[in-house]
Amino acid sequence: MIALVKKLPQISIIVPVYNGAKYINQCIEMVINQTFKDFELIIVDDGSTDNTKKMCNEYEKKDKRIKLITKKNGGTWAARNIGIDVALGKYIIFFDCDDWYQDNLLKAMYECMDKNKVDLVISGQTNVFVDKDGETIRKTVVIPEENIYTTNNEILDNYILLRQAEIGDVLWNKIYKAEIIKKYKLKFQNYKRGEDLIFNANYYEHIDKCMVIGKSFYNYRIENSNPVWQKYSDNYLNVVKDENKAIVDKLKKWDKYDKFAIEYQSTHFTYRIMEYFYSVVCSKNKMSYKEKSNKVLNLINEKEVQKNLKDSNVIGKYPKLIIKFMKSKNIALILFLVKMKLIQNNIKDFRM
Repeated sequence: MIALVKKLPQISIIVPVYNGAKYINQCIEMVINQTFKDFELIIVDDGSTDNTKKMCNEYEKKDKRIKLITKKNGGTWAARNIGIDVALGKYIIFFDCDDWYQDNLLKAMYECMDKNKVDLVISGQTNVFVDKDGETIRKTVVIPEENIYTTNNEILDNYILLRQAEIGDVLWNKIYKAEIIKKYKLKFQNYKRGEDLIFNANYYEHIDKCMVIGKSFYNYRIENSNPVWQKYSDNYLNVVKDENKAIVDKLKKWDKYDKFAIEYQSTHFTYRIMEYFYSVVCSKNKMSYKEKSNKVLNLINEKEVQKNLKDSNVIGKYPKLIIKFMKSKNIALILFLVKMKLIQNNIKDFRM
């Protein structure tokens, strides 16, 4: 008797979800309607308390390509790691459940990966800014310049350029080789913010051929009413520092921490410090004006902040003014400008 060998899927799509009942049906339908059909959809329910699990169960019953895994709530990073552990596909793609995907995304990314025999394909993306009601405010389309890198050193040489082009850090504009992820035991780490950035840096370290295509297939939702600094308001500063240290250490390990990399990473870090100022002004705690002033001043006086401030090169009138007042330690004007920016962005939960 001849044993039947189950055909493995070409692509594993990993979708972490927590209380995603508002979006999960749309997410699954967009995957099912892809023109490329040889995939498995791994949905990792991270301890949802709404109807997410029930809704996913219904799809799992109807489509054998869909796998639902439930786990105790532990964060997106842990959910993605479980998806990696059970993935059977030759390639891996990461989606978020509240975004939109063009129906040719899988086909285009797969064909580019398979035809060119590369370890990674990177595309552009469309950033969709939405208000509190989910209505689109504006869109920015990121279309990178097409390129192919044929050695690991060439990839690492262009690491900062990929990040500068806004395509290097995120997950959803890439297709990865499962073999490489599993061979080097690459996993997401609990960095709170920046786990995508760290995962990609670890992946770049182990690949020899990468292709960038000048197309956008993925629409990434950005909620103006729920900025990243608000999500991590309690420990945002520590999150930013941990992320910065991890990337600087990586660049030094690669021997790529040159003047260009120093300026880029310092600028990146300085922008995050500005976001931290938002969390101080927009804080839900009952700090007095004096306490907020001292908090900002103490941060500016830190050696790490001073060094990055010196090496940074921010763009735009508002950031340049904040930098000017940081250097002169004019705390009153920093807090005033941040307050005005929050009003402009229609974020009203501030106390001065």
